[in-house]
Amino acid sequence: MPEKLVAVVVTFNRLEKLRTALEHTLGQGFYRVVVVDNCSTDGTADWLAGLQAPELVVLRNARNLGGAGGFHRGFDYAARELPEAQWLVCFDDDAYPEADVVAQFEALQIPPQVGSLGAAVYLPDGRISEMNRPSRNPFWHLREFFGAAGRGRHGFHLGDGDYHSAQPVSADASSFVGCFIRLDLVREGAIGLPRAELFIYADDIIYLLQLRRAGFQHWFVPNLRFVHDCATLVNQLDVYRPLWKVYYTYRNRLELYRIASGWFYPLILLVKIPGFFLSVRHYEPHERGTFLRVTARAVWDGVLRNYRKTHEQVLGFSRVEAQP
Repeated sequence: MPEKLVAVVVTFNRLEKLRTALEHTLGQGFYRVVVVDNCSTDGTADWLAGLQAPELVVLRNARNLGGAGGFHRGFDYAARELPEAQWLVCFDDDAYPEADVVAQFEALQIPPQVGSLGAAVYLPDGRISEMNRPSRNPFWHLREFFGAAGRGRHGFHLGDGDYHSAQPVSADASSFVGCFIRLDLVREGAIGLPRAELFIYADDIIYLLQLRRAGFQHWFVPNLRFVHDCATLVNQLDVYRPLWKVYYTYRNRLELYRIASGWFYPLILLVKIPGFFLSVRHYEPHERGTFLRVTARAVWDGVLRNYRKTHEQVLGFSRVEAQP
């Protein structure tokens, strides 16, 4: 009997992208398609209410909880309210599965020690989406450790050749775009739910490292293909606009580094924090003062593990003054 697969999609004020995502998702064979609407104000709720799709479930949050909060609620719903479902796959509203994803998933032989799968994620023009490239934790693998020291992220992320593998490839983490999770691990408390307080960014890698530390394997499966029409990064560089995204990126990366590196964490701080500030060179002159202030707040809160700032506060101190 095929495994019952639930799709969990988080959306916020991107109705046109959500339309595209659901055009590629509804009717493909998912047991349920759970859309978590983070209190969108662009007509998303009305449009979703008008859809006629028996597999569609809409959960509307009272406020914007970010991707992490949205996935937290979607995972929780799938685990508690859909007890007959065995797996979920999650993605953002600007991403969507290719037409044969459900069939490809059902054809897999997945042993019980494998707790999660990562899809191959591409940009609309066919290039590999760098922000969604799976990775191995360099602090758990000697080859990747030295690779990271010599080649940076290229030393511990999977290579282009892995995208052409006919077999699954072992990895430690991938993004929440096309990430498949075995639901019994959520129900039984083996890995729990994504950390809602992170709001956005790094919640996916942190979650999968938790799964790996619990003793389960993570596979990268090239035949499971997703498209990510992402406009956050500039030319796939580590540049984020609007600048409020800088705060969550750097604050949450420090938590990720703490979990991934263990005893090496103090050394990682010495290496990574200057790199955060040096990224100022990629921004326009009128953005640089704000970027440096936002980065300083992110580093301070990340080191102290302070996740109490509201999104409204982050928006306030990340606002760039208009050019004269």
